[in-house]
Amino acid sequence: MSAGAPPPTAGRLCAAGLGAQGQVPGVLAAAGGERVGAVAAGDYHSLAVTGAGRLLAAGLDDERQVTGILGVAHGRRVTAVAAGGFHSLALTEEGELLGAGKDHNAQVTGIVTAAGGRRAVAAAGGAVHSLAVTDDGELLAAGHDGDGQVTGIVQAARGRQVTAVAAGDFHSLALTRDGRLLAAGRDDDGQVSGILAAADGRKVVAVSAAALQSLAVTDDGQLLAAGRDGHHQVSGLLRIAQGRRVVAVAAGHLHSLAVTREGELLASGKDGDGQVSGILAAVGRERVLRVAAGGYHSLAVVAVDGPRGRVVQADFRTVGRDPARALTLRLLRRGDGETVPDTEVVLDAGGPARELAVREGAPVELAVCRAVTGEVLATGTVRFSYDEITRTTGLDTRASRLPSYLACTGHGGGRFTFTWNR
Repeated sequence: MSAGAPPPTAGRLCAAGLGAQGQVPGVLAAAGGERVGAVAAGDYHSLAVTGAGRLLAAGLDDERQVTGILGVAHGRRVTAVAAGGFHSLALTEEGELLGAGKDHNAQVTGIVTAAGGRRAVAAAGGAVHSLAVTDDGELLAAGHDGDGQVTGIVQAARGRQVTAVAAGDFHSLALTRDGRLLAAGRDDDGQVSGILAAADGRKVVAVSAAALQSLAVTDDGQLLAAGRDGHHQVSGLLRIAQGRRVVAVAAGHLHSLAVTREGELLASGKDGDGQVSGILAAVGRERVLRVAAGGYHSLAVVAVDGPRGRVVQADFRTVGRDPARALTLRLLRRGDGETVPDTEVVLDAGGPARELAVREGAPVELAVCRAVTGEVLATGTVRFSYDEITRTTGLDTRASRLPSYLACTGHGGGRFTFTWNR
């Protein structure tokens, strides 16, 4: 359960699962419809950060993991949060590390003291230990060390520049700047040795850890997972993610979450409180930006610019009287005017295909232009559809308004060719 840089855009908060202590209804009420950019989930409490940097917290507060962190963060602009079992961590925009909650093993005071006077860029909370990363790549750790989750990970990271951390109940993960995965701590279910073996020789870009499982993502989007699998929190997620490009992961007590490049939420594991099925239903077809998994609940932030997107590849060709003439095709997808920017892709005639993130049913503006002068020769729009059964993106021919002389041909696998014939 870790914290790092917030997603590029804030969105709507979704929550599901056990909420008896207020970790679900309380955090939704605290958000009150305000856009949220970062989330974290502890055993029975939830943290979130609004787009304006205001910290939200709700749930079990027996160790002041809620009121305490709200108190120390009052009046400060928060950028990221991390939740341990019964403690909370937050990062301010100045890089100050804040902490509150259960501190019997100095998992709060120890890590705050270690980071004192340093600029922290990432943090993570386990059951009774905490991790942090400074802006120069040093890994800091404090708290219970009965399984080497503190001294072991510090030793593994010595002399390396660390960029991200994750903390399970009694084990720790870290990523180095060159994408190497480090791990230490309790390994009775392979949550350390198994994830290290899976990541051997691979460049890792994201990690998450919870009770007894570890999750990681490689630079080519492959999901890696290891550890206890009694509720298919490991094997189930691996199966669902097969063939998909994953960009983010979150490990809960007995369930696991992942987000694909297109913003689709994947979930597997124990679902007795709706922490799996409930969060899937809550996000629906919206594009997921960030997720967090707690003890028995899940949090997600979804984009506010409509249904989740798909990434298509497009190229541009010219035929006709002068197929070699220099033309470009400009594709523009409008944002929401607030947090989601416009996205433009320019295709050169005869050039390589380029990727474009599209929204199902949302128009993409087209303009055929002369490359040198920029003169616009024709304009129109194209819309794409998505088949949930076959998981394929297609051209919505009825809703598209292609300009005269421009055709669009699909080749399967999300690949399209635009052809100008004039």
